[in-house]
Amino acid sequence: MLTIIEMLINHNLVCRESLFQALEQLDSEVFLKPTETGEGSVRDILVHIMNTEKFWMAFLKETEYQMNRQENFQDVYSIRDAWSRVAADTEEFIKNLPEDQLYHVRSINSGDQTISFTVAKALLHISTHETHHRGFLAGLIRQLGLEPLDVNML
Repeated sequence: MLTIIEMLINHNLVCRESLFQALEQLDSEVFLKPTETGEGSVRDILVHIMNTEKFWMAFLKETEYQMNRQENFQDVYSIRDAWSRVAADTEEFIKNLPEDQLYHVRSINSGDQTISFTVAKALLHISTHETHHRGFLAGLIRQLGLEPLDVNML
C-alpha cells in the first residue's frame, strides 16, 4: 500500500511541475481573475490544493496547521516556492512512515459529526484531491488556448 501511495504522490509532483510551467504563461490578470465555475481564480485553486495537503499533513503529524492566505500569492512562482516546502514535508512523512501505521484509524470532527479513516485513506485523499482539481485546471488551460498538459501516468 505504501508503494502505491508513494507512486501517486510522486505522480502529483511530476504533474504539478507541468502545471506550473503551463500556468507561468498566464498574465497576472488571468491568473487572479475568478473563473466562471465558482472555484475562484487559478491562484485560489492552487492555494486551495496546497492548503489541503498542508492541512492533512499537519493533522497526521499532530502539528499546528497554519493556512496559507490566497492574497499572499500574486504569481505561480510564489505558490511553487511555498508548495515545495509542503511537498518536502509530505515526502519526508511518507518516507519515515512504517507500513503498519497506514492502517491506524484517525478521527476528525466536521461540524456535528465525527469522521474516522485510516492514515492510508488520508494520504490517498491528498493525492486524489489534487488530481481532481488538476483536471479542472487542465481544462481551463485548454480553454485559454495554452498547450494541453501531459498528466498521464504511463
